[in-house]
Amino acid sequence: MTNNVVRSLPEDLLSEILRYAASNSITDFVNTKLSCKAFYEVSNTDQIFKNVSMEKFNLIPWRKSERVFQKRCIAAENTEALYRKGMIDCFSRRKSESGLRCLKKATEKGHVETIYAYGIILICFGGELREQGLQIVSSLNLMNSNGMKKSSKTIVNCRSKTERFLSNMWVYVTLTKSKHVDCNCNPDINGKKSMRWSSSQDQAWEHKQRLRPWLFLGS
Repeated sequence: MTNNVVRSLPEDLLSEILRYAASNSITDFVNTKLSCKAFYEVSNTDQIFKNVSMEKFNLIPWRKSERVFQKRCIAAENTEALYRKGMIDCFSRRKSESGLRCLKKATEKGHVETIYAYGIILICFGGELREQGLQIVSSLNLMNSNGMKKSSKTIVNCRSKTERFLSNMWVYVTLTKSKHVDCNCNPDINGKKSMRWSSSQDQAWEHKQRLRPWLFLGS
C-alpha cells in the first residue's frame, strides 16, 4: 500500500524528498533510498549528490567506497567535496592546478571553509593576489539577522577544520601559484558579496602565521 502511494508521486517530488534527506545526513539518504523501488530509481541525480551531507565521511577518503562517493559528489559540484579534493590535491597529491580550480569553484559557490582556506592561500601567494585574498577572508565578516557580528566564531571554526584537515594528511609539497589557473574570484556567502575591509584584515595575517607551518607557501 505504502509503495503504491509513493510510486504515484511525480519523480520531481521524489527527488526533492531524497534531496532533503541527503542534505540532512547520509544515513537518512540511504534509508530513504532503500525504502522502496520508486525512491531507488531516482536516487542518482546530480541535484541529490550536490546537496548530500558528507559530515560522517572521513576528511581523507581512505576507503574505495569513500573515494567513489566523493567522486560522484564532485561530479555534481558538491561544495564540501570540492573543498576536500582541492585541499588534498593542493597539499598532498602534487596537483596544485586541479586543487586550486576546485577551491576556487567552491569559494564562488559560498562554501565557508573554502572561502577561508582559499583566501589564506592567496594571501600567502602575495603580489597581486594578496589583496584578493584579504578581500575573500574579509567576506567572512558576516552579520546575522540581529545585526550582531558572528565572524569570529565562523573564522575560528574554519581555522580549526583547516588545521585538522592538514594535520590528517601527508603534506610534503610546496604550493606555488599556477600560471594556468585564474585565481581571482567573487565569493558568495548566502547570496551576499561582502568585501568590506575591517579587523578581518588583521585577523587574516594572524591566520596566515598560524597555518604557515602546514601551508609551506612562498610569498
